[in-house]
Amino acid sequence: MKENRMSNESVDNILPQMHASYGPFMDSVTKAKLDPNKVPRSLVPYLPYAALWGVADDLEREQRVRQAPAEAKQDLLRIVRLIEEQLEVWLAGVEADSDAPSDEYVAFAAMLMAADFI
Repeated sequence: MKENRMSNESVDNILPQMHASYGPFMDSVTKAKLDPNKVPRSLVPYLPYAALWGVADDLEREQRVRQAPAEAKQDLLRIVRLIEEQLEVWLAGVEADSDAPSDEYVAFAAMLMAADFI
């Protein structure tokens, strides 16, 4: 998972790679079901990370970060650094003023906040 650019083939491999790298942690937490059609195309490859880290509740998100293995935390930081500008553009866009942002928007915003706990 060290590639900075992800092809469609590598996107299909992300979840198995995460399972292999993060071990039992991946099975011990609930992951959000997110719709790729509600995410900017450039961020679609990162949906598995948003599904894992995108916990809306602050305390639950902090607990998830504390429970995560070191490799998962490092991957989160790496991914957030990689896509931070794209995230900020989307998160500061039209949906930022919505009374009911999409689950996908909330998950990516929460993923960004999860990185702050590391």
